[in-house]
Amino acid sequence: MPKRTICIQSSVKLSARESALLIIQDDRKVRIPFEDIWVVILETHQAQITTAALSQLVDGGIGVMLCGDNHMPNGLLLPIGAHSRHAYIVENQLAMTKPLQKRLWQRIVQAKIKNQATVLELCGIDSRPVARYVSAVKSGDTDNREGAAASAYFQRLLFEGNRRAGPYTAPLDYGYSVLRAGIARAAESGGWLVSRGIHHHSELNAFNLVDDLIEPFRPLIDLIVVKRQLLGDLDHRKKLKIASVFEMLVSMDGKLMTSQTAIELMFDSLKIAVDNADCSALLLPTVTELQAFSDE
Repeated sequence: MPKRTICIQSSVKLSARESALLIIQDDRKVRIPFEDIWVVILETHQAQITTAALSQLVDGGIGVMLCGDNHMPNGLLLPIGAHSRHAYIVENQLAMTKPLQKRLWQRIVQAKIKNQATVLELCGIDSRPVARYVSAVKSGDTDNREGAAASAYFQRLLFEGNRRAGPYTAPLDYGYSVLRAGIARAAESGGWLVSRGIHHHSELNAFNLVDDLIEPFRPLIDLIVVKRQLLGDLDHRKKLKIASVFEMLVSMDGKLMTSQTAIELMFDSLKIAVDNADCSALLLPTVTELQAFSDE
């Protein structure tokens, strides 16, 4: 069963109580065990949270995402060195050769473009103008087929405005931020040095590795926003639907699983790929028709 994404959107008090997050609003109390939580999103500045609760959240490997005055994510609290073999994993990560990094990035870009083509198909749109870029991606994507494919993809997928200006912009930005928080949480818990990327290498970005590995998952956010028509200004309902991304099923290694499980499995496989200098060991998600996990 997937862990929960907790969205705090109103004036409440949060504290830690017996290995659980206690949420109090007026006379109502809700208790959620820390072991059941994936990410906590604090969308309102009216919420109050104790430092003890924050400490126990990060001790549990749980990401805490903060939002600004515009209710869009602007900060992320993550555990430090949560993995028992953190030093070993980081040493191998830092020792990755350039050829291995380029081959890994090639696979990541190809997986992203395949998923973009799948999203178009699921939306009843001709995917061939995008799918043709998959075979053109070279090691390291030196010709930036990722950018060319993205341009062709969004021109077909978005019926109003464009990626940067229009009714899709705020929902997509919010979804990518939530997804980024979940992937960062898994990376930190897995012992990775998130500032050291495979392809991204900006000195101003503390999450280069996260921004590499988010790419094949981005089309899942696109599919949620477009298929569920979550356009325009964001309200609580739209945000909750977008934040359900971690409960959505994807295919990986021939099996259906939640995107949450797929993210964790991706990092497990990345470790094998890095340890053995074998890019083919990296497992990446395949987007499928929207379907949420059910424990029934």
